[in-house]
Amino acid sequence: MLRELATVLEELNDAVAGVSAQALAQQAGVRIADLALDLPIDVVPVFRNGGCVLLADVTRNQADASGWGGDRSRLQIVWQSRPLDAAGGAA
Repeated sequence: MLRELATVLEELNDAVAGVSAQALAQQAGVRIADLALDLPIDVVPVFRNGGCVLLADVTRNQADASGWGGDRSRLQIVWQSRPLDAAGGAA
């Protein structure tokens, strides 16, 4: 299901944050400090209202990925933890 690229990125971020929060809640001793993803992605430019919107979708599971050939575009994204300053904000 193609949707705006910003929405896809927000969903990926929410998923990573959810896994990290769940590990903390379960006191699993796991902390995600750095995470790199390299996913196949479909991107389609759509021209509307005098501008261009990028619609996109990434694979959601291994079974979904089986039909995605090697000539697809790739989304490479990295999340890294940042130390907090004394006020609790990112340094």
